[in-house]
Amino acid sequence: MTSRHEIEEKALLIRFQSGDRGAMNTIFRLYHPALIFFANRLLFNFDQASAQEVVLDVMLKTFELRETFKSYASVKAFMYISTKNRCLNVIEKEKVRLNRLNKYTQDLDELDDENILSKMIHTEVLRELSQSIEFLPEQCRNIMQKLMDGKTPKEVSAELDISVSTVNSQKARAISILKKTLSNKGIALLLFYL
Repeated sequence: MTSRHEIEEKALLIRFQSGDRGAMNTIFRLYHPALIFFANRLLFNFDQASAQEVVLDVMLKTFELRETFKSYASVKAFMYISTKNRCLNVIEKEKVRLNRLNKYTQDLDELDDENILSKMIHTEVLRELSQSIEFLPEQCRNIMQKLMDGKTPKEVSAELDISVSTVNSQKARAISILKKTLSNKGIALLLFYL
């Protein structure tokens, strides 16, 4: 024999599956507070808003999937399991964020003022070198950019369909031009890359 409670649940499920807003509101009122409590227990180091966001997402997903539920118990189970899974996702994302933050702060701790100044100077010299290369004649510029990208003269010659000796002569020409425009550090960096 079916109890009155089971009959009411079946009727609510049928209305819910058909998209009845009143049924959704009833399910929301019945389970929202419990799901918030459940999410807060899982997200104990997070603020209340995180739990509320998780539960609202779960409620919306439940409504979207309403036609797939076979029983009222499956709706309830889905909401609790989804809440748990989403809370675990929130926790995992926070772990990843904290790991990145820890690595970043650890890297900053390892950098002293001299190291930072050195990196700034290196960056500025590299910028100066890149700007100077832009003013070279076209073939010199193309060859120098490829060499600066780490390619060998042989690779550049194959890519541009020219001889290795042409690459080397254009490189020498570019260095000669750049010596006139670059600072001493710029020349040193240029020679480091080549």
